[in-house]
Amino acid sequence: MEWIFLIVMAVGLIYLLMMILGVAGNNPDFDVDSALKWAHVDGLFGSGGLDGEASGLGCGVIAAFLAGFGAVGLTGTAAGWNPVLLLVAAVVFGWLLGRGVTGLLKFVYAQQGTDIFDEQRLIGVEGRVTIDSPAGKMGEAMIELGEIRKYAIMEVSGMALHRGDTVEVRAVEGRVLRVKKKREGE
Repeated sequence: MEWIFLIVMAVGLIYLLMMILGVAGNNPDFDVDSALKWAHVDGLFGSGGLDGEASGLGCGVIAAFLAGFGAVGLTGTAAGWNPVLLLVAAVVFGWLLGRGVTGLLKFVYAQQGTDIFDEQRLIGVEGRVTIDSPAGKMGEAMIELGEIRKYAIMEVSGMALHRGDTVEVRAVEGRVLRVKKKREGE
């Protein structure tokens, strides 16, 4: 029985360590929230109801549960606890650890600032072209909106852009800004 708890704990800890090091992460093709809803345990580990980047916390929460479950199971088995008490304690501790990890990660995600790349804020803003680009080709512009950033741009009317030209953002398509070259006097 000790080996089972040791393996469960090791799997959870190794996966958490791999997530911290960036080797593993949540598979974008695997939706944990949908799987939990399908299994009728949505919200059990606290992964449901999150928004934005925090919605993909399911695998990390499950790994924390496994690590906590295995640790208590291994400790209880070594101490000679009653098997029923042991399983109840392991499940409760794993659940509490999973909830704690969810709360901690939600707090961390809440501390992150919003990205300046926001379509509503960029439309209508002016910028300066930083590199020459032929007609119909991608270019680059510096835009100041709280801070100065470089963005990939493309002129909407097919005009060539030259370094120093002033452009106005008309639309955002992915990470490319569609801009219109401003003429002198506009």
